[in-house]
Amino acid sequence: MLETLGGLPTHPLVVHMPVVAIPLALIGVLVMVIFPSWQQKIGVPVAVVSGLGFLGALLAVGSGEELEESLRRAGETISGTLEDHVEMGESVQFFAGLFFLLVLAWVVFAWWRRRSGEEQATKVLRKPKVINIVLAILVVGSGIAASWSVYATGHSGAKSVWEQSAP
Repeated sequence: MLETLGGLPTHPLVVHMPVVAIPLALIGVLVMVIFPSWQQKIGVPVAVVSGLGFLGALLAVGSGEELEESLRRAGETISGTLEDHVEMGESVQFFAGLFFLLVLAWVVFAWWRRRSGEEQATKVLRKPKVINIVLAILVVGSGIAASWSVYATGHSGAKSVWEQSAP
């Protein structure tokens, strides 16, 4: 991975991808839960945005690990706050990945139900409405967890930067 982009460390640049995409995808999910008819219109874009959030989390963790290693090579002391931030980044990857997979599963399931028709879906799965509700609950829960994880990790990262630059 690139350690720098345009002379700047890559990490502070790529972290904005999950910081924006994951909460934005959660908002899209909430819209689909409140207005189920919108799922057909915005389901695929929401899945794409959640995938971009997951990709951004992967890039942020990779570039963050490179940044941490370059700081160590430069002989800088890694604070406890920064070490906590690094560990929290790992959880962002997990929650963002889970959120993406669940959004994708929910959108594909809804597409399959529309394509098959409710009668055929009921023959195959018995209770597709219950499955849809369970998927919706899991998607919202994982979206909240991913958004919270992004927020908490970003907060600890900002805190570590400010504690290092304090006079």
